[in-house]
Amino acid sequence: MSSVRILGIDPGYDRLGVCVLDTEQGKETLVFSTCITTSKKESFEERLLKAGDELENIIKEYSPNEVSIEKIFFTRSKTTAMHVAQIRGVCIYLTQKHKLLMAEYSPPEIKLSVAGHGGASKDDVSFMVSRILKLDQTKNKTLDDEMDAIAIALTHSSHRKMKGWK
Repeated sequence: MSSVRILGIDPGYDRLGVCVLDTEQGKETLVFSTCITTSKKESFEERLLKAGDELENIIKEYSPNEVSIEKIFFTRSKTTAMHVAQIRGVCIYLTQKHKLLMAEYSPPEIKLSVAGHGGASKDDVSFMVSRILKLDQTKNKTLDDEMDAIAIALTHSSHRKMKGWK
């Protein structure tokens, strides 16, 4: 396959970062990115359903070949970690439902791949994502979670050959 369409996912139930990235012969092009947001006024179950439905619509509209998703990495709230794990489960379910190849990356792996060191700040990652994709940072109003999804997709783009993916 000469060109690959990657769906990048930064799991979260308040904001689920999503992007679609095309890669062809080592050149990446951002096709689409967004944050799926849910309201704190809704029950957690309603929020899962909304995020899952919107993610599935994106999968149907953009027809990605592969998915890259961030591994859970939490040191603070166990409740937050559980909720993120549940939304991540919805994402993985949809990946399998649509028969997409999936890869997972930890935050340090993503930071190392995009910014050059595993302890990079969000600003470092955002700067490098903008530089790699030639995005105008002065016009770029992308939310952190959306930028993280793009970084996750870029990480997969650079790692897919090492994983033996064609």
